[in-house]
Amino acid sequence: AIAAGLALGELGDPRLQRRQGPHSDYLLPPLIAIPGGTYAIGSDEGLYKDEAPVHAVDLQPFQLGQFPVTNAEWALFMPGGYEDERWWETEAAKAWQRGDSTAEGLKQQKREFRQKLRVNFATFRDFHRQGRITSKQADDWEQIARMDDGEFEALLDEWHPPGRQTQPAFWNDEAFNNPAQPVVGVCWYEARAYCVWLSAQTGQPFRLPTEAEWEAAARGRAGRRYTYGDEFDASLCNAFETHVRRTTPVAVFPGGETPDGLIDLTGNTWDWTGSLYRPYPYVAADGREDP
Repeated sequence: AIAAGLALGELGDPRLQRRQGPHSDYLLPPLIAIPGGTYAIGSDEGLYKDEAPVHAVDLQPFQLGQFPVTNAEWALFMPGGYEDERWWETEAAKAWQRGDSTAEGLKQQKREFRQKLRVNFATFRDFHRQGRITSKQADDWEQIARMDDGEFEALLDEWHPPGRQTQPAFWNDEAFNNPAQPVVGVCWYEARAYCVWLSAQTGQPFRLPTEAEWEAAARGRAGRRYTYGDEFDASLCNAFETHVRRTTPVAVFPGGETPDGLIDLTGNTWDWTGSLYRPYPYVAADGREDP
């Protein structure tokens, strides 16, 4: 199925309709309607304290792209998307587009991860024993945890050099750049700019989903633990336990979709939402939805 998906990417996915917009060609994604109503979100399982408590949210009807944005879709945004300031709405987004502090978010993310490694190193070694990370990952993480601050900052400078970015971070990596694979290595500003560009192309309002919308779409009214049910099944999604070790073309795991038909909401990628990271309970009016 993965090989067929990669071949389809090269041929062109018929589910994506190529159209002419006012600025260039674009691919119109299929959309899935999610009904409005009351949804239970959050978890009391104790895995992450910020996701508690389970609570109800009321949502208006919305639509979500049936599968993650693919490289084929993103390729049509790239020729003018990174150059045209109109797609970058906020002052912070415009600064990122100019090349100001493009590396700082990634560096800070890794600083925070390293701090968690140093505080909970035994837990991360347990991940290896449980088969949740590879031995190389475990060794690399141990090396990072044992570095002094100066060594680690030098490594961050090597990983994330400053300057203007004009393509996703993994755009030239053959493990991630087939047209049918989801685009990865994009920051929040890039994701939002793509939505603004697609809105202008289509005349329809596209945006990132809120955190509550994403969770409601993934879990449904039943509050499933995974998109396909409550029991984990590595044959239904691209997770660590699936042992693919790269992103897969969209829609190559039959049975892993939601009952509504949304694809790859469990596994394959981390997804951006429009929401600021704040602990639950989710309160839309507390500023977390202010771009």
